[in-house]
Amino acid sequence: MKKYNLEKKSYKFYFFSQYLSDKKVDESSFIRKEITTEPVKNQLLVVSNGFEQASIARRMAGFKLCVSNTSTIPPNNDACYEDPGPGLPNITQTISFNQLGKYVIYYDDKGSTELRGRYDGPVIELCYIAINGCQKSFWGLNCDSSCADNCIEDNCFPGNGSCIWGCNPVDCLNGVCNKDTAVCTDGCNKRKTGFHCNKYNLASDSLVTQSPSGSLVASLAIDGNKTSCSRTQGPTVAFQIDLIDESIVTGISLTFGEHTSKGSNYSVYASNTSSSWKNGTVLYNRRALPTEVNFFAVFRYLTFELLLQQPNVSLELCEIGVIGCPPSHYGSVCTNLCPPKCHGPCDLDSGNCIFGCVNGWTGDKCEQACTIGQYGKNCLEGCSANCLNAQCDHVTGECIVGCKDGWHGFNCTQKCSNGKFGTNCLEFCEGCLHHTCDPVDGLCDNTTICHPGYVHGDYCDTACNNWYFGANCSTECNCLAEPCNKADGICPLGGCKEGWHGESCNQSKKLIFENVKK
Repeated sequence: MKKYNLEKKSYKFYFFSQYLSDKKVDESSFIRKEITTEPVKNQLLVVSNGFEQASIARRMAGFKLCVSNTSTIPPNNDACYEDPGPGLPNITQTISFNQLGKYVIYYDDKGSTELRGRYDGPVIELCYIAINGCQKSFWGLNCDSSCADNCIEDNCFPGNGSCIWGCNPVDCLNGVCNKDTAVCTDGCNKRKTGFHCNKYNLASDSLVTQSPSGSLVASLAIDGNKTSCSRTQGPTVAFQIDLIDESIVTGISLTFGEHTSKGSNYSVYASNTSSSWKNGTVLYNRRALPTEVNFFAVFRYLTFELLLQQPNVSLELCEIGVIGCPPSHYGSVCTNLCPPKCHGPCDLDSGNCIFGCVNGWTGDKCEQACTIGQYGKNCLEGCSANCLNAQCDHVTGECIVGCKDGWHGFNCTQKCSNGKFGTNCLEFCEGCLHHTCDPVDGLCDNTTICHPGYVHGDYCDTACNNWYFGANCSTECNCLAEPCNKADGICPLGGCKEGWHGESCNQSKKLIFENVKK
């Protein structure tokens, strides 16, 4: 195991060294070394004393070296090494422990008889001390492997990673886990998967099918129980999981039964359609049965296929876990809600909207509305220049307070149609020839003449007075009861005044009579 000299980075030192030649024998000396970080495990302590070797050996005789979680002096626990005597100890010693502790204490309460019969009280002379082991929650040659999440208090042995105090079966099916490895023996509770049932399982809420339908139903492979298995058989067999929604998936775990055909070609596909999954992404394609496959993909359908150059192949799938989060959640066990304005699932670690925002929003978590004047996807669209002011709806681009004169539509991009002008195109230019005018202010396209029934002017917006009609309202009508039509002069029902006739009652009977006489 690599040795870490933790005194250079993890400890405070308290040195108490006394030369006690003039004091009683029961006086003591000690060095207490306080570990200010987490406890260290499997400690290997190397103690080296210097100075004149013979005298130092005499002064070391009867020393104790202890690993403790308290700083009590003298040490009161059983995790102590004591110089066994008789005889003088070696001044350089390597002492092995396999103990959790916060304090390392070198303790001596014995004196020594020096040359010429002089008696000295306890004396400590330490030149070097190294403490070797792994910090809490880690193990391995370089202490870079994490202890299993289910190890009680996150403590495991540095040599093999097995749990020191046993395992915590919090999400294990039936509350059963292996006390050494922390592996959940029977399976996992709902929505959990992995060897230690510490990962979210999307398969728990999915729809599953197998082809052929088989002798044991497909749903047995997602019930969390490793001892109940689905089973099917045929020339080619496939097992498909429908996650209902497109989700971020980081891996799968699989447990196969003994009836699964060996030596086959095993493939795993990700797709967004149930029928054309072979056109999707190949996540795994080997001749070895997979137990764990790690990847990063976004999809709805996961399909496992088994091919074998025999008449029939058999698939017995006891448990399949799909590791990831529902598209609305993130976090180590999917307990955090994604930001509401994300377009699609969010990053499983940070919650950032990695696939962008819904229209009208921006920022890592899509928490910022588009600035004034912008709208739409990624806020890249500009509000219409025809909006009455610069601000439009940041989602749809609708002009909130209406349009400038001459324009209409929810985003003010449509010109007023012929015959209309002004605010929201609510004004009519009926007096203009052919009803054509400027959509903004209603100025007639042809300002030299107006439509019959209107007094001549640039806007042709003054209708004839009653009893007048025609071009520039220059003709009078003599209808009996009501005014005539101002455009063509036709009188309503009721006839003409006495002495007049014609559709507009503008022809004099007297004039006709005189013409007849002639």
